[in-house]
Amino acid sequence: MHFNNSKSDFNKTLAPWIGRTCKIMNVYISDVFHKNNIQVTKEQWIVLKILHEDADGIIQNDLAFITNRNKASLARLINVLEKNNLVTRIHSKEDSRKKFIFITKKGTQLFLKMKPLMLQSIQILQDGITDNEKKTFIEVMKKIQNNIQKQTI
Repeated sequence: MHFNNSKSDFNKTLAPWIGRTCKIMNVYISDVFHKNNIQVTKEQWIVLKILHEDADGIIQNDLAFITNRNKASLARLINVLEKNNLVTRIHSKEDSRKKFIFITKKGTQLFLKMKPLMLQSIQILQDGITDNEKKTFIEVMKKIQNNIQKQTI
């Protein structure tokens, strides 16, 4: 697509639509949590979900990679979760530089309270979208991610 400086050309690209949709979704999820008296961000929920699925714990640096966050950002997020007793950090016996992150019982209870809210929210967000449209959308998003990764390697 050739661009000139008009606003309309930019609005015909995917970038502003992806950006606006992400912002709207983040606000929506935040509102759902707030209405249910849950003081957790979407990013914190993602970490709790990953940890809940892996009972063996995850090395903090691996968790940064899995969540696509830089190490400092993830460390701050883990600090908040740990302060709220939702996760615990344990140093590896083999290598003290490695820290394993585990979800706590309180974190598991909170995750299980949040999970149906997230599933319901996802259903609402996808209302009226066919399976074929979802499949196409996912394929397009994967292509965009691959294009970005090619530029950042």
